[in-house]
Amino acid sequence: MKRPQSALFDRLAAGSQLYVYPPDSLRKLNGLVKDKGRTLDVGCGDGTIPQAFDAPWVTGFDVSHRCAVLSRGRGIASVVADAGGGFPYAAGAFDTVYCVDVLHHLERRWQPVFDEVSRVLRPGGTLVIVEPDARNTFVRWTQAPGSPIRVAPFDNEPAIDPRELLPLLEARGYDVSCRPIHIEGEQVERSVFPLWQRLAKAPFTLALAFLYRNVPNKFAIIATKAGDTLGEVPAASMEAAT
Repeated sequence: MKRPQSALFDRLAAGSQLYVYPPDSLRKLNGLVKDKGRTLDVGCGDGTIPQAFDAPWVTGFDVSHRCAVLSRGRGIASVVADAGGGFPYAAGAFDTVYCVDVLHHLERRWQPVFDEVSRVLRPGGTLVIVEPDARNTFVRWTQAPGSPIRVAPFDNEPAIDPRELLPLLEARGYDVSCRPIHIEGEQVERSVFPLWQRLAKAPFTLALAFLYRNVPNKFAIIATKAGDTLGEVPAASMEAAT
């Protein structure tokens, strides 16, 4: 059964791009891991973010069929899959897994995602999580369900406090660090809300955006999976991953 977000993001990505990111934001995301190796982008969107990775091999998947099509057009080997279900890749197939702005879409059903990440990530590999930071008041209110200034496209996508995630990763044996980060990204299709709502919200959101312009709007978790670093994944695993 498809999640409602699949149809929504099919519509939001009806053009040639889902989000526009300034080059500095893409550089920040790319720079979170220096040596990425075989890289998976969970919830790859239209492929703009994984296209910026300086990795020798990048693949991704997204719940939206349209996003997967756009991502493939940007040179990313992308398929349609749900982050809340099983990942269509072999165990230990990846050195790095990125998960950018995905978890807040899953209504806090994070355990299956982390189970699958742990399965496909090799021992000693790196998981990167980037999410809207609920500790930032502006972010919290613009993401909150029922908020009068909500801009999140789906109605149940609250921002996340990283302290909700850290224990889940530590319990799986990850070595975890967390840092604030500021990432800009603009949704291309703006018609999620009626025009009158967008006009009514604009003065408040613009004023708050100005006040919080120097406060990091997201957090980045860098988690290293326990185990020895492996040199190569068996060929059978890589064939299954593709």
